[in-house]
Amino acid sequence: MKQLQRMFLAGFLVSFMSVTSQAASFEKYFVKLIRFEGKGFGINQEIWGKKNFTKAEAFKIHKKYYWNKYHGDLFRSQEVAETLIDHIINAGEGRNSVNIRAFEAVIGVPQDGKLSKEDVQVANSFVQCEYVVNPYVNYRLHFYGSRKNAKKYPGWTIRARTFGIFDEDNNMLADFLVLPDILIGKSPEEELEEPTEELAAKVD
Repeated sequence: MKQLQRMFLAGFLVSFMSVTSQAASFEKYFVKLIRFEGKGFGINQEIWGKKNFTKAEAFKIHKKYYWNKYHGDLFRSQEVAETLIDHIINAGEGRNSVNIRAFEAVIGVPQDGKLSKEDVQVANSFVQCEYVVNPYVNYRLHFYGSRKNAKKYPGWTIRARTFGIFDEDNNMLADFLVLPDILIGKSPEEELEEPTEELAAKVD
């Protein structure tokens, strides 16, 4: 009996370690994030308070209100999780949650602007992560390029491209653009949310 219990426990631990080893890691992403954000660690003082935030405080804020909110730990691919969540940190969800809808368009689920755990499971079903990552990178480039301050802040597109997946000849794999329905049918007078000046300054 004890031997069976030990075998069951060993099997459970192997299974648990296999699952957790495939999960995306905020700790890995945070190293990249603070390199992008530089001084201030990307914490908008207009939202979080007029103070100098420590690296540890920034870690907690980004993890709780961005990584955890968008189910970062449920993504199997580090690249997919980072590509999406970095855009939300940098540019927000956008008006009518256009940036979430764009991700939903890429993975082929209903575009309701609310990233669900079921949506993440669909993203996880892609065998090759570049088929999610690169179309969303191209969406990010499209999004930034359509901003009126795009030329003023070239760091936006530089940052987005760093998440792309390229072959040995530096060609982007799965290099196509997928737009959400809300953009395809958008009327000329409908404006999408601009990144704030504070966010724009952080990517330069």
